[in-house]
Amino acid sequence: MSEQAIAELIEKTEALQTGHFQLASGLHASRFFRCIKLLRYPQAAEIIFAEIGRRFANENIDYVLGANEAGSILAFEVAKHLGVEVAIAREKAGTYNLIEGFAFPVGAQVLVVDDITTTGGTAKQLLAIARQANAEPVGVGLVATKGLFNIDLSCRTEVLISLQGMDAMSPENCTLCQQQIPLTT
Repeated sequence: MSEQAIAELIEKTEALQTGHFQLASGLHASRFFRCIKLLRYPQAAEIIFAEIGRRFANENIDYVLGANEAGSILAFEVAKHLGVEVAIAREKAGTYNLIEGFAFPVGAQVLVVDDITTTGGTAKQLLAIARQANAEPVGVGLVATKGLFNIDLSCRTEVLISLQGMDAMSPENCTLCQQQIPLTT
């Protein structure tokens, strides 16, 4: 599936929003990819999420690991496409842990998935969860990145779309804060 086709589906679902947003990284941005909006359209979400599965179809994957609400659904759809098990992590006080009832056997091949990244923080924490369980991360599948993606995750990384014009700013240097524009909720 082409990046253009993915962009058209994201636009159709109104998942790319404009405003003043605080990102999970603590940085601010004027544009935000809200994956939960994409999920309102199951057919579009399934098409996009299955593309991650297609890109990793030749890997020997045992589990797909995702986090939080949108990441859980993403992981479920990719795992369904690959015919493998899913594992879900939740964030609490800035740290991700597997939800009770999910575990990896030693040596399990794990694909980490995330909806969007700025710094790679969530993906790095999910990779660490897999490694701490003595599982083997096979790769990271991302629906989108903000701008050019140059973060080394130390494994194969597939990005479906790079969203341009989503520059992240520190709160101290945020032009929207300086203009006293309130954060979008």
